[in-house]
Amino acid sequence: MSMSRLVDFKEVTQHKLAFLQVRANNPVLSANISLCRALMHDTGKAINILLFGDRISTAIHRKLAGHHNFRTKKDLWEGICDWECARITKPQKPLDARGTWVRFYNHLPCLDMLDMAGL
Repeated sequence: MSMSRLVDFKEVTQHKLAFLQVRANNPVLSANISLCRALMHDTGKAINILLFGDRISTAIHRKLAGHHNFRTKKDLWEGICDWECARITKPQKPLDARGTWVRFYNHLPCLDMLDMAGL
């Protein structure tokens, strides 16, 4: 296994831990994202990185993960938490959840949800 796959796996794992921390510290996110869903966040991507590398696993993940396709309200909540924690572990993504929504996803009905979560 290549060293870059292990580095990418570590980054996704750190992101997963940040996701759990952001959820745990926000009562609204905790109420709207089940612990099971939070624990499973990006797990498939982490496994796929080990198997296929980052480029292919990211493409698969963005195509299949609900929090990137926003099919349900639960997907929106997970996406909001994902946006908020990305800035913690991804220096190339410095925006918080509200900033990410304004810049990239303002077509989604998330403003009330962001306000409820205090984000």
